[in-house]
Amino acid sequence: MIRLKNMPHMLWIAGLALIAACSDGGGEERPGPQQTALSIVWTPEAPAAGQSVRFSLGGDVSNVRSVLWMFGDGKTSSAAAGGEVDHAYAAAGDYTVKAAVTPVAGSMSELSRSISVSDTEAAMVVSNDFPACREEVVFSLNRMTGVTGVSWDFGDGSERRQTASASETLTHSYAEEGRYTVRAEVAYADGGTETLMRQIEAAGLSLSWACRNFDPSKMWIMAHRGNTKNGYELPPNSMAAFRRCVELGCVEFIETDVQITKDGEVICLHDNYLSRFTDYNDYASGKGMVADFTLEELGRFRLKTTDGKVSDQKIPTLEEVLMEFRGKVWFNLDKCMESDVSIEKVYDVVERCGCLDRVQFYISDDTDRADWLSRQKPQGIIAPHANKEEVLTRMAAYSPVYMIQTSTQYAGASWISSINARALSVTNLLDDEGQAFYNGNTTVMDGFVSAGVRMIQCDYPAEMDEYLRGRGKR
Repeated sequence: MIRLKNMPHMLWIAGLALIAACSDGGGEERPGPQQTALSIVWTPEAPAAGQSVRFSLGGDVSNVRSVLWMFGDGKTSSAAAGGEVDHAYAAAGDYTVKAAVTPVAGSMSELSRSISVSDTEAAMVVSNDFPACREEVVFSLNRMTGVTGVSWDFGDGSERRQTASASETLTHSYAEEGRYTVRAEVAYADGGTETLMRQIEAAGLSLSWACRNFDPSKMWIMAHRGNTKNGYELPPNSMAAFRRCVELGCVEFIETDVQITKDGEVICLHDNYLSRFTDYNDYASGKGMVADFTLEELGRFRLKTTDGKVSDQKIPTLEEVLMEFRGKVWFNLDKCMESDVSIEKVYDVVERCGCLDRVQFYISDDTDRADWLSRQKPQGIIAPHANKEEVLTRMAAYSPVYMIQTSTQYAGASWISSINARALSVTNLLDDEGQAFYNGNTTVMDGFVSAGVRMIQCDYPAEMDEYLRGRGKR
């Protein structure tokens, strides 16, 4: 049993019980905070210190009454309706911009996004310092006057390329893993020159490239919540479970779930409450809503296996997960469509970890989330769900969409063929069907293989790999 070092055990239990009583409302879940499809946008995209930056709201602003802007440098500004304001940062650095949006109808919401401000000296602007192999990386300089040309050497033996101005962009991808030194030789109007350098580290394979070049004779495996033995040996959504998946060498994707803590941190846990997958009820009654605890407070709890055994594993943050497994496995982030999950916060973590081409955001059929992800720069990879033709047509129209999931009972040959005409089909072999497969009954899985399913989500990836190898699908 885990106890606070600086608090008597009974006082800790009483405190948790009080929190549980307040958060559970007599056993009923509270609705999550109201979400919005709005986003923070600005121009220029890569500002320099002292440069005027125009901030505004992206999306439908018809319901916006006013906006309070907090620029992250101690300065604020108010705006009405569309929310446009101008601001200049006095010093280079990374800032968190926040917008408190008051709607005409409904409750106030807060958006946030990170912005990087370059020095007034020449600086290289790179979309990702830690790209996957084959990922399209965008290079430019911070916007400067007096530049007459730039000669680019990407450090991988490829041919040099030229741009005529600082703001002109180039796209380059690395074919192999490794560390590369990028050099930009800058020529100025006064005859001066300068060489800028940046280190790039490529690892793993681009998800978008791999999906576009998918071999239809093969089939990928997604480990449900990182499970290998249905979560009986290692707790679902734990770092230990994710490590086991990577060690197996047969898992292309890990499915994990995102939740938001009281202090706005993104964690990996299936439920938005603690009682089912942690030892919370060893200390207090009720569910224990995630949103009522800070990340530090959640660190006191330990994850449980499927059969309820308490492990030594704590709830991981999404950042911890992505930083350890970046370049080793792709991730499908579930719960991104839930009302109490901020897609903006999840996206920010994925972008900050350099994993936008290693992760897909599962949003079911939520068009607001799909629209928001498609408008970001860089875009987030959208992973929708469709069981009907009208939903398939609507969700497949978004970009980028490479995979579309369908429910187990809908995964017949005709429907899978319709999905495969637009993207890669994904379905599940879980619960009773998954247990039957583990016990030797492959009837359902045989049907999925015959139908042409491109990826299967399961709780027994090693056994699935052995089966698929026998069918010539690996």
